[in-house]
This record gives sequence, structure tokens and C-alpha cells, in this order.
Amino acid sequence: MEKMISIARGMRDVLPEEQKYWAYLRSVTQTRLQSFGFQPIDTPIVEPKDLYLRGAGKESDIVQKELFAVSRTGSRGEDEPQDESNTRDLVLRPEGTAGFVRAYIEHGMRTWSQPVKLYSFVQNFRYDRPQKGRYRQHTQINVEVFGDETPLTDAMTLLALWQIIQDLQLDDQLVIELNSIGDKACRGQIRTALKAYYEPLLPHLCKQCQERFHSNPLRLLDCKQAECQQYREAAPATIDSLCTECRAHFMLVLEYLDEAGVPYDLNHYLVRGLDYYTRTTFEIRHRDDSHRQAVLGGGGRYDDLVEALGGQPTPAFGFGLGMERVVEKLIDRGIEVKPLMSTEILVIQLGDRAKKKAIPLLVSLSKKGLAASMALGKESLKSQLRSADKMGAKLALIVGEREAIDGTIIVRNMFDGTQDTVAFDDVEMVIERKLAELAQD
Repeated sequence: MEKMISIARGMRDVLPEEQKYWAYLRSVTQTRLQSFGFQPIDTPIVEPKDLYLRGAGKESDIVQKELFAVSRTGSRGEDEPQDESNTRDLVLRPEGTAGFVRAYIEHGMRTWSQPVKLYSFVQNFRYDRPQKGRYRQHTQINVEVFGDETPLTDAMTLLALWQIIQDLQLDDQLVIELNSIGDKACRGQIRTALKAYYEPLLPHLCKQCQERFHSNPLRLLDCKQAECQQYREAAPATIDSLCTECRAHFMLVLEYLDEAGVPYDLNHYLVRGLDYYTRTTFEIRHRDDSHRQAVLGGGGRYDDLVEALGGQPTPAFGFGLGMERVVEKLIDRGIEVKPLMSTEILVIQLGDRAKKKAIPLLVSLSKKGLAASMALGKESLKSQLRSADKMGAKLALIVGEREAIDGTIIVRNMFDGTQDTVAFDDVEMVIERKLAELAQD
């Protein structure tokens, strides 16, 4: 026997019993976001590596450690054009925002009515240490707004997010943490203050933070290592170094959130792991996760990214919400979720003659939009009825050899076991009546 091939490390299978939670999360999210005027978009899983070098930043963890490169086997065919797309470096998408920005620029969305509000369910790939709720392939709800720099956009996007959390009945468990990290006008002052504080502490910091001190001192506040976290609370708060415009922007965001009834915690040491963020930044975590070890999502404003990727200067705001971790919370919380639509009617056939009568009946029922199926691989009445019960079918239509000859069919109520024998020509009318009666019960 050949050795079994196991799933790749850091990946996972979403089995049938969990699918209803994923469907529920997608449905709730789509309903809420579309009510806020967001439009769906899908971008490729594979993108040019340069998109993330220029977007996330060359010194970011994503670029330094976590990219999955894409390669093709075999040589270029004689008829295959040798253009840039065949030679440039490609990677699996590590995060969704940069792809949205590329699409915004490439498809001329700047000429659309602004702001442009987009969302998608994106598969991301990061070569990271697998952990509970975080996999090397993970799914995010990505939400982005382009073309509006006002604090109201920040607040209304956060309101949409909070209402999704409320719709999912998780609002008593989760909290939004907020901060502002300034823009080009005040970022230099923030960095100077942080470097002045951390320079005497350099020998006590982890190796990565010693490197970050020179390349991106804001990331010193984001380190999860215990030896570095102990110094964070005494570090200069970013809000103390904000310029007048950034401070005013942040204060208005908070006022609008207060008016909307969106609860939040201020965390003046909160920064994000990507270089493109400006001004408002935030994360969503469980209330008991004070060390932010299992953040469910986050985002903020990134007013310089569109220009950095080749577009015209365009303000933007967005967030990503990790679906694996949200589904985990739904399951742990015991949230009641309706099962996915299942078989309403199971056609049971006993014998070859019955099968030939049952097939066109199944086709006819399906064309009428009824969720009908046929028991496969089982010959006995008992086993097929067991299948109907397992599938959650409301009605079983039983065709045996005698019924096939007589032109009749048995309609069985799977809830109470009652059944009627009706003519084949009348079965669809009887089914509609019985389904209507069951819907009223």
C-alpha cells in the first residue's frame, strides 16, 4: 500500500459540518456591507511580487519571511509569447488590500463616482508559524473605501464592521482597539521620540526589534516577545506626537463613533504590521485577549498607498477580518446557525423498473425548483429511508416494482411517518400541498 499523502503544514480542510458557519458568516457580511453601499469584487490569488514590495514594504514581515513564490515547470512553448507576465516574479497573495489598490488603478476607478466602496472574501497565503485560528492559507473579509479622506469614512466603515459583529451576536465578546499613527507630516517626530526612548534599551530587545529600531521603529510597539513587551507601556504614545491635522482627524473619528454607539478602547501603542498605514489604525480582539495573541482583524487608513503603487494621490480606508477565527468564535459560543439547504424530497426506488420511473420524476421536480435527490448505492427500503432521515428530507417518494407497474407512488411524511399512495400524474400537486402544510406547522 502506498504511503498516504497528508495535507500540507499550515493548511486545513473545512469539512461539511463546519460549512454552515462559513455560509452564515458570508451571508451576514454580504447583507450588511451591501446595505452600506459596498460592491463585491474578486482579485487574483497570484500577483506580481513588486505589488507587495512597494505596498507592504521591503522591511515588513510579509515580504521578509512570509511570501509564497509561484513558479512554473517546463520550458516556454514555441507559440507562447515571451512577454513580461512570463518572466516577472509572481507570488501567492499574502493580503488583500494591495490587490484592491492595483485593481482601482488599473480599471480607472478614479473616474467612478467617489468614494468607491469594495469588498471581497479573499484567500491569503503566508509562510508563517501555524497557530490556533491562523493558517498558512487563511480567508479574510476584505473591505476597502477609496476616494474620501474625511473622518466620517473611518467612522462609518467601523460602524459597518461593528454591525456585522452585532449581527453575529459576538459584540459582547469582541472589542475594537483604536489609535492614530499620524501621516508624513508627523511620522518623523513619532519615530524620533520612539528611537530616543528605545536606544538605551537596545541590548535588552529581541534581535528582530534591534533591526526594527533602524528600519521601522513604529514596529517596536508591535512586538509579541515578552522581553520587548515589558518596555512598551512606558514608550511615548504616538498620539502625543501627532500634528494638528492628524489629531483633529482622530478626534472627529472618535466623536462620530460615540454618536453611532460604537464602543472602542483607545490603545496608544497600537500599530499595524504593514508599512502603508497612516492616521487611524485599529484591531478587533477578544476582550480577554489583552496581549493581542489572537487578533480577529484590523485595518485603518492608508492615504499614500494608491500613489505608491502608481496611481494618483487617493485617500483610502479599509480592514480585513479573519474568517477562520470568527467561525471559531461562532462555534465556541454555540451560536445557532441554520443548516445549509438540504434535500427536501428523496426519491426512493426499489428495482430496475422503479429506477426508470423515478429518474424522469426527479428531473421534473428539480426543474420546478424543488430540492429533490435520489438515494444512491442502497437497494433496501429501510436503508433508503434512513438516508432520507439523515439528509433531513421532508418527504420520501417511494417507487417499487408494484408502483411502477400500477403508475402510482407512495408519498411519505418523514416527520410523522404517515403516507399516501397517489397516481403518478397527481404526485407533483400532492407534493406542493404537503410541503405547504409542513411549512405552516
